[in-house]
Amino acid sequence: MSQFEVIRDVGETLKELLKENFKASGFTTVSFSTDRPKKDNIKNLPMVDCYLYHVGFDPNYRERTESLVSTHDKQGNIVEFYRDAPVYLRAHFVISVWGNSPNEENLLLGLVVKTMLENSILTGTDLKGESFYPDDKINIYPNLQADHNDLMSIWRSMNEEMRPALFYYVRFRVESDRKSSEVRRVLTKEIAVNR
Repeated sequence: MSQFEVIRDVGETLKELLKENFKASGFTTVSFSTDRPKKDNIKNLPMVDCYLYHVGFDPNYRERTESLVSTHDKQGNIVEFYRDAPVYLRAHFVISVWGNSPNEENLLLGLVVKTMLENSILTGTDLKGESFYPDDKINIYPNLQADHNDLMSIWRSMNEEMRPALFYYVRFRVESDRKSSEVRRVLTKEIAVNR
């Protein structure tokens, strides 16, 4: 597993989540993308674009110390070692809709909101890619701090006209591959007294 690929896989997970939910709702002609939301990148209408515009450390980031990991080997024996603590990050996305009319864009945006509302925690087969651990789950949060100024900044930075868009972020972790040698616990002690 290449856990450093998790940032790419988070974006693909959101794109596939939107694609599956739109198809289940009968929107089979909508295209989906993770490209920059620019007119030049929009090949087919209607389209929903899920663009990663920022990755940052989680605000609860604290000094990290090694932690003891307990797992099992192929024979079922308990194996323990120390590993660096994970780093928790936030991936910020702007989800924009591109339609043939403002009415169609409003409809698409409403379905984006409904999809994110009903799928705020993703686990198991919902997570796309090889970078996730079997017990991973990711939370999708609406970015409540984003406002009209953020929306204008996004479109200005891409030299595009303002469009309907929503801001979300996903909290995820990156694990270190570096670990200590195996730790052996003391299971019994024998004390001998010589007289």
